[in-house]
Amino acid sequence: MQIGYGPSFDVAHAQCELQKGSADQGYIAVGSPGFVAGAGIGNALGNLAAEDQFMKNCLIINGWKRAPHGQGVAAAAAVASVSPPTAYGIARAPGSWINTGLLDWKDANNKCVTGDKAACATRADLGAKLRAAGINPSSV
Repeated sequence: MQIGYGPSFDVAHAQCELQKGSADQGYIAVGSPGFVAGAGIGNALGNLAAEDQFMKNCLIINGWKRAPHGQGVAAAAAVASVSPPTAYGIARAPGSWINTGLLDWKDANNKCVTGDKAACATRADLGAKLRAAGINPSSV
């Protein structure tokens, strides 16, 4: 679930996925074949744990967090219910809904000033959603 500013989940996940191998540790094992195999398995398990922790931290830095166990769908639905649609069909670069919301609010505000009543309604709707998220669009 999204917890802050940053790229879309797909972009953040791909960036973190490319870097997670840096968390891996090598190993050296000398001994019986069973010991060497056991050391290799232990190292692989340790690397999996390190990569998982790296992914968790990397995604947090990019504005994403794992939803609490069993709440993934509910958390995604909650975010989707707050996310404003892109106004006027303008495609935006990947980013948080707040960034998109602010850009769309600005577009709607500019059109509202020129007398576009539909844009005024969009501005009011986006403004309410942004204020609910703790952002005052007119001061940004």
